[in-house]
Amino acid sequence: MTFQTSGDFEDGAVLTAQVLIIGGGACGLTLARQLSEHFDNILVCESGGAAQNAAHAALDAVDMENGCWQDSEVALRAQYHAALTSHWDPAQQAYGLRCRGLGGATQAWAGKCAPFETLDYESRDWVPQSGWPFGAGTLDPYVARAKQVMGLSSAVYDHGLWARMGKRPPQPDPTGPDWRTVFWEFARSADRATELLRFADAFRRDPPSGVRVLLDATATELHTSDDGSAVAGATVRGLSGRSLRVSAPVCVLATGAIEVPRLLLASRGTHTMGLGNAADQVGRCLMDHPTTIIGHYGGDAASDMAARFGLYAHRASGRTAVYMHGLALSPETQRRHALLNGAVFSDAEHAPDDPFAALRRLARGRSANVLQDSLAVSRSPWRLAKGAVMRGMERGLVPEPLSRALADTALRLFPNAVAQDYRFGKLPHKFVALRFLATTEQPPDPSNRITLSSRCDPLGQPLPRVRWTAGQAARRNLLEMAQRLRRSFQDAGLAVPKLPDWVEADAPDAAPVMDLGHPMGTARMSPSPQTGVTDPDGQVYGVGGLFVAGGAVFPTSGHANPTLMMVALTLRLGDHLVRKHPGRSGPDVGSVTEKQPPAATDLPAVHTSNTTPG
Repeated sequence: MTFQTSGDFEDGAVLTAQVLIIGGGACGLTLARQLSEHFDNILVCESGGAAQNAAHAALDAVDMENGCWQDSEVALRAQYHAALTSHWDPAQQAYGLRCRGLGGATQAWAGKCAPFETLDYESRDWVPQSGWPFGAGTLDPYVARAKQVMGLSSAVYDHGLWARMGKRPPQPDPTGPDWRTVFWEFARSADRATELLRFADAFRRDPPSGVRVLLDATATELHTSDDGSAVAGATVRGLSGRSLRVSAPVCVLATGAIEVPRLLLASRGTHTMGLGNAADQVGRCLMDHPTTIIGHYGGDAASDMAARFGLYAHRASGRTAVYMHGLALSPETQRRHALLNGAVFSDAEHAPDDPFAALRRLARGRSANVLQDSLAVSRSPWRLAKGAVMRGMERGLVPEPLSRALADTALRLFPNAVAQDYRFGKLPHKFVALRFLATTEQPPDPSNRITLSSRCDPLGQPLPRVRWTAGQAARRNLLEMAQRLRRSFQDAGLAVPKLPDWVEADAPDAAPVMDLGHPMGTARMSPSPQTGVTDPDGQVYGVGGLFVAGGAVFPTSGHANPTLMMVALTLRLGDHLVRKHPGRSGPDVGSVTEKQPPAATDLPAVHTSNTTPG
């Protein structure tokens, strides 16, 4: 495997490949590795660099339609998303949480994984446009393979995990008729004890043969045959100013549910409305996971609930798996009351005198009270010392065998303390309270969509224009979840959280609801081009050889964090490509038409540590 950048080539150079993968995130890198066993010449074009940087982050800007957010929602988004990456700017990314650079969003993801449930695939008369073109049984084998790719160990994510872990469920049990037990497993790095799985690091550590990665290479237009019936390649451009042409008979878009429709709509050389858009479906049905705070605990109740709904560790087969415990609406309750799927999870709140927040404000010259922040720092020498040790482990200053032994031991013996203290590589912040968040499935709504803006990015390309609101159905579902959680806790004899005013007032429109940075659905799979953009195999309707990988093809969203399901669909797509397209007979890897082919270079390993379970 080789790495190059667009700046290594002469302007106008033509590269050829059997398979062009646009996007170097979880799906693009997974597909490249899978196809490397069958094809000799795979080119992955990644818009960003080896890791996130400010220059490429400017390409993540979106043009948000006016009136989509309340002020309280803007504040909630800023508080939640900014903790994940220093390159996220709420003014530029008024919707979504995007990361340019190899590894894509997994440079800053939370690492939470869970599969879809059987009901998520089904057509439900109370959820417009629901129903996948295949059922859970079709995708289950690929979900199992995706777990292997992501280093996940669990075969179950429900009540059965208690027995597998050898633990008794906490009592009293609040599930009742409305809820079921749900677990999320965290995808952990195989070689760095305190890190979540970083797809880019894993890709570098075990590079597949026959794959070239081209960085600083943003696809700006897709090309087709003269009659528009088949893909022919793409134009890619870099901040270096170079423009390259890639020729390939198979092209896979793995750029996420914002960039996929943006590129399809911008490619109008043979299709005046954009590729796959004859029925005006490209970019429609943008879904996310509308999320809000539905309850709050302080004092001893916060500690009790953190122990119940915190993290659990289980050692098996030589590794420690880590899970978060939560509640999800039961399928029976969803059917009986025509509810959307949804789940509840906990999140700790920083103390006002958290020393690391104070230290960050002082270092950046943003302290509103220098004396108060200085005192907060001076009063926490032990906590600061622990933070220094954690940073040393993250950056490889502690030998990896010792680092892993320390992390695994801490997770086994003190999983909930680790949940509050270490947060998987983050500093040991000081917490004082616990809040419950509810996240809900969002019904497909054609008015939530991506179009092209009149404003342009630094490459001169139209920005994606976003219209996204949570919608009445999702807001009502969040209210139902809050009210049912209160009743279930009361019935079980558990302390009831303090509910927000909008719940007490039965006013879902007043709820501050944010996106979770999980865009989906804008190139949805459908049996018909009249109701979707891709067929059940992920091929764009009307353009042979052009495929979409990732959450953009989801017909519905479920409540689960989408990466596991995205990788599963990608593996299914890879099998399809191997069956339908010839391998090991195309042009040489990354063939180049230019005066002097540049030398390929290996990139240094890059590690990031901005991670927060959420």
